[in-house]
Amino acid sequence: MGGKLMLKKCFWILIGSILILFSGFSRAWADEQKNAPLDLASYDPKTLVFVANRDSSDIAVIDTQTDQVVRRIALGKYANPHMAMLSHNGKKLLVSATGRDRFLVVDLATEAIERTIETGQAPEHFAITMDDRFAYVGNMEDSTVSVIDLKEGKEVRRLKDFFEPHGFSVLPGDNKVYVSNFGAHEVRSVEIPSQQLAKRLAIGNVHRAAIRDPERYQSELKGIANPTPTIDGRFIYAADGDAGVVGIIDTETDRVIKTLKVGEAPWRAYSSPDGRFMMVPNNGDQTISVIDVKSQEVVTTLQGGAGMTGVNFTQGGKKAYVISGAEGAVFVYDMATFKRVNRLKLGANLALETGATTVDGLKVYVASSTDDSVYVIDSNTDQVKRIPNVGRFPWGVIILGAASPNYCH
Repeated sequence: MGGKLMLKKCFWILIGSILILFSGFSRAWADEQKNAPLDLASYDPKTLVFVANRDSSDIAVIDTQTDQVVRRIALGKYANPHMAMLSHNGKKLLVSATGRDRFLVVDLATEAIERTIETGQAPEHFAITMDDRFAYVGNMEDSTVSVIDLKEGKEVRRLKDFFEPHGFSVLPGDNKVYVSNFGAHEVRSVEIPSQQLAKRLAIGNVHRAAIRDPERYQSELKGIANPTPTIDGRFIYAADGDAGVVGIIDTETDRVIKTLKVGEAPWRAYSSPDGRFMMVPNNGDQTISVIDVKSQEVVTTLQGGAGMTGVNFTQGGKKAYVISGAEGAVFVYDMATFKRVNRLKLGANLALETGATTVDGLKVYVASSTDDSVYVIDSNTDQVKRIPNVGRFPWGVIILGAASPNYCH
C-alpha cells in the first residue's frame, strides 16, 4: 500500500514538474513572439528611417521608437543605391540603383524587389508625383531623364538633352516637374500630362564670369544642384554654384523674376517647414545665406562650416541643423534670433552625408559614411546617439512625411 501511494505521489510530482516546465516554455515563447521583429508592413511607415547604403548595396531600416536597425533589404550585387524614397501611400520603397543603371521598386509587405526597370546611365536623384503614378529619374552619365510609370512598372519615355540632371521637384497638383542641371546654368520644366519639355530657364550670368576667369568657370561647371520649391509650390529657388546667385522662378509663368546675390559656391536652397525661409549653404566661403520668402531678400548671413551637405529643420522650423560633412560636425541655429547656439562634433574623421527629420520634428538622423553609422540628434537637448553597423557607406536618408523637407546630395 505504501508503495502505491509513493508511486502516485511521484506521478503527480512529475506531472506538476512538466506543467511548470511547459508553462515556462509558453511564457518564454510568448515573450519571444512579443519581442519578435514585425514585418515592415506592420509598422507605421512614418516611424521608419530608410538609409541607402552604397557599398553594401542594401537599404537599412531603422525603427525611430527604438533606434534599432530592424531590417536590411538586399538590392543585389553592384546596385550601389544613391537614393531611396517611399511612395506616398507608404507601400513601396523606390530606389535608384546607380551601379546597375536600374530603378527598383520594393514591396514593403514582402520586402522583395517586384520591379527592376532599366534607365539611362548612372541614375541618382528622382522625384515622384503625389498620386504615385510617375517617377522622374536623372541619369547623370548620359544626361537623360527616365520617366517611369510606377503603375505599369516600366519606363515610358526618356527625355534627352539635359546636362547632368541632378535635382527634381514636382509641383502640387502634379502638373509640372522642375529639373536642375548640374552641368549647366539652367532649370527646366516638364509638363507632366504630356511628358514634354515646357521651358528652359537660365540662372545667373556665368558667361560674363567665365570671361574674367576662364580656367575656373570653363574647366568644370558647377551649375544648379536642385530646384527647391516654396511650401505652396508658387516659386522655385535655384542656386547656381558658379555664379554665386539664387534665381527665383515664378511657377505660374515659368520666368525668372529675381536674382539674389549670395555667398561663394552656393550648394542649394533648403526650405523651412513653416515656409518662411530658404537657407543656402555657400561652401566657397563657408557661410549660409538666409532668404526671407515673403520679401524675397537675403535677410542675414550666418557663419557655417566646411563642405556643408544639408540643412534639417526641427520643431516646426524653430531650429536649423546644418551638416558640415568635411568637419564631421552639425551646426545648430536658432531661427528666431539667427544665432548659432551649438556645434555638435559627432566624431573624429567622419564624413557626414545627408539627414532626415522625424515627422514630429524632434529628432534628426544623419548618415556617416566613414564609420558605417547613423547619428541621432535630439532637438530638445542636442544630445547625440550613435547607431553603428547600419551598412557600408550609408549615404541617403529618407523619412516618409518628414517634418523638414527630405533631400539628397
